[in-house]
Amino acid sequence: MKFMQWVKVVLCLVLGGLSTYLFVLSIGVDYPILVAEQHVRFRQEMPTMDSWINSPFGVLKSFVFNVTNAAEFASGRDKRLKIQEIGPISYKVVGYNDILERNETHVTYSKHRYRVVEFLPEESVAPDVLTWNITAVNSVLLGAAAKLKPMMPFGYDLILMNEKEFLTNTIHWFLWELTGDFLKGVSMVSTLSANVAVLHNALKDKEEVYTVKIGPEQGLENFFRVETLNGQQIIREQWERLREFDSSECPYNVTGALDNSLYPPFVQPDTPLEIVAAESCRVLPLTYVGTEKFEAFDTYRFTLLQEHQKPPPCLAKSFAYQLPDGMFDVSKCVINGAPSAFSMPHFYGSSYNWSDHYEGYTPNMEKHQPYILLEPVTGIPVSEKYRFQSNIPVPDLTFGGRLKKYSNMMLPSFWYEFDMGELPGFVKCLMWINVNVVPHMQPWCMAFLLLLALWSALKAIRVIWGDLSYVEFYRKVCGDGTSNVMLETKFQPTTPVPAPPGQLSDLAVK
Repeated sequence: MKFMQWVKVVLCLVLGGLSTYLFVLSIGVDYPILVAEQHVRFRQEMPTMDSWINSPFGVLKSFVFNVTNAAEFASGRDKRLKIQEIGPISYKVVGYNDILERNETHVTYSKHRYRVVEFLPEESVAPDVLTWNITAVNSVLLGAAAKLKPMMPFGYDLILMNEKEFLTNTIHWFLWELTGDFLKGVSMVSTLSANVAVLHNALKDKEEVYTVKIGPEQGLENFFRVETLNGQQIIREQWERLREFDSSECPYNVTGALDNSLYPPFVQPDTPLEIVAAESCRVLPLTYVGTEKFEAFDTYRFTLLQEHQKPPPCLAKSFAYQLPDGMFDVSKCVINGAPSAFSMPHFYGSSYNWSDHYEGYTPNMEKHQPYILLEPVTGIPVSEKYRFQSNIPVPDLTFGGRLKKYSNMMLPSFWYEFDMGELPGFVKCLMWINVNVVPHMQPWCMAFLLLLALWSALKAIRVIWGDLSYVEFYRKVCGDGTSNVMLETKFQPTTPVPAPPGQLSDLAVK
């Protein structure tokens, strides 16, 4: 054979051997599992890595409450506060995840949730909404009273006598610059902060260094599950509660939870899922609600707080206030350690009878329930409405003078919704292929590999026999397919037939 024929033979044998190897290998593997194993390796060159690094991303929507009958309530003419909701006040939010260390089984990274915070006038209720004036109950006054009451049953109202019951100022001031004379004075002789505005403090960058599991060696079901937060298994702000409560009673052990950016693949409705809620210094369990169609994906809907969900024992009380169902204490996580509790917006799903104290709230599941839509095959969230309302639990202030009328009231500061941004198009495309193509491609790929192996073997044989065409190869293997046969017909001799009288016989004619 010529040199080029040898080259063809070698190439065909290599191709056939490789195809055979891949075919045999495919018999023992599951393509979706194989793809998932590559995903959980969390390599730097993964096409979805850039999207994760620049997360979380989305729109933070704030809603504030304007009191429309402040004078009437202060004078005692009205027994309930009349509330008018104003919002959304929208901000673009882009975070950043900085990878500090990575190996085959773990990755350590620092999460910066609020690298970019930019006001979005066109997505707010009005472009000039921050300049609008509103009237609100003085949260500094009521927060200080709620904190002082357990320490001094009498006289706290005298300490706060210079604080007004109601404050009127711009929405920007309430969200970013809220303070009071009492706080200004106390902050000069203590470590307390004078500025207690909700967004000013909530959007501060705080230390969040996660170590999470990666790699197939850890098990697909353990992908991105947290091992430590800031080097500890217990959330730092909750260390003090360890003296009174066991970690099994309180959701402050981060081990096995997730950071809400990525989830394990192949999630099932009964898969145990918890997320680290940094803004409330706790771990929140996700509860499966049902399936929901979102764009091209069939997703699982998980809620972050159920209706009338009982708070954990360590979060059931905020200072002297026993919290209703559907709320939990966050006082260890807010500025100055003030009494504070989270609920769903408008007290949706809470046992607190808000109508005793307010007019104007309209609790609604679709508008106020926090939830996550998770694509279960890839474990990637495709939509999120992270909604909570911040409240000051006011205890019994019977001996509080003018503050008596606020007794046992749950005073909302504001509520917010983090609306997750749309995933990049190429990420959604890869997810669609993973969900709709990969599970069905294995038999087709195996058939192709088998045919390729057979073709390579036939090609090699044809080249060895002299670059035969398929017709020539067939004739060489099976013969020409015909044979030359000569047929001979022989007639038996017959007895001459006598001629009738007067005629000559045939023999006589011859």
